[in-house]
Amino acid sequence: MTTEYDVQQLASNLHGSGKSLAEFLGELFKGKFVEIYLGDSYEEVSTEQISISYPAVFCGRIVCAYRECLVISAAYINTNKKMNLGKLIFISERAIRAFTPIEEEGSGLEDMFLRSKEANRLARTFQK
Repeated sequence: MTTEYDVQQLASNLHGSGKSLAEFLGELFKGKFVEIYLGDSYEEVSTEQISISYPAVFCGRIVCAYRECLVISAAYINTNKKMNLGKLIFISERAIRAFTPIEEEGSGLEDMFLRSKEANRLARTFQK
């Protein structure tokens, strides 16, 4: 599991190196599974009373990074409806809106999108 300390150490080590965000993420998460949110919805489900948007994300394993390009071996569903891994996707770091490692159940980006009501509960729960 990548910790806050790992992120701070790498940021400190790379300070002044001219490395891009993609290179930073590539080094920090190389070989790990990640979820990358691009800021769009892949599907919107609407009924008479409610509308639900599902965030568009790429999931896969970090292969490498070169300058502003992050390369992932992406997960995809094949024609037999089976999940596979191995489609290479080259993502511009400028397209990334949010990024998280996939480390445990329930830690995906979709679970992190909170409503304002939940944000108030967050402060009460974690402030000391």
